[in-house]
Amino acid sequence: MLIMVAILYVESGNIRPPTSWQTYGSAMFPQILLGVIAILSVLILLRSLFNSKSSQAHERRTAMQWLKKNGVVLTLFALFGLYALVLPVLGYLVSTMAFMVASLALLLGVDTRRKWIINLGVSVTLASLIYVTFHFGLNIWLP
Repeated sequence: MLIMVAILYVESGNIRPPTSWQTYGSAMFPQILLGVIAILSVLILLRSLFNSKSSQAHERRTAMQWLKKNGVVLTLFALFGLYALVLPVLGYLVSTMAFMVASLALLLGVDTRRKWIINLGVSVTLASLIYVTFHFGLNIWLP
C-alpha cells in the first residue's frame, strides 16, 4: 500500500498546475488524501507487526461462510459502483448524500432513532462541507 501511495503521490505532480483563478490547484486534494492513506497504512503495518497471531492455524471456510463474513464489504463495493453510475445523472450532492446514508446505515445499522439522526447529520454535513470546499475554496466544479 505504501508503494502504491508513493507512486500515486509522484504521479499527482503530473496534474495540471493551478490556473490564475485556482487558489491551490487540482493536485492538492489528492495529495492530502494520499498523505492520510500513507499514515493509516503505516499504523496498520505497525499494528500487524506487534499483533501477529502466527501460532493460530487458519481455518478452511466454505463459500457461504466467506460470503457471510465479507457480505458487508461486498455490499459496500456494490453501493460504490451504483454511486459511480448515478453520480453523473443526479449530481454530486444528491448522489453523495444517498451513498453516505446507505453506507452508514449498512455499517452502523439504523435500529434506533438516534442512529438515523447521526446518519443523516453526518451524511448531509460532510457532503455539503466537501461541496463548499471544492466550489468556493478550490474553485473546482463538481457534477
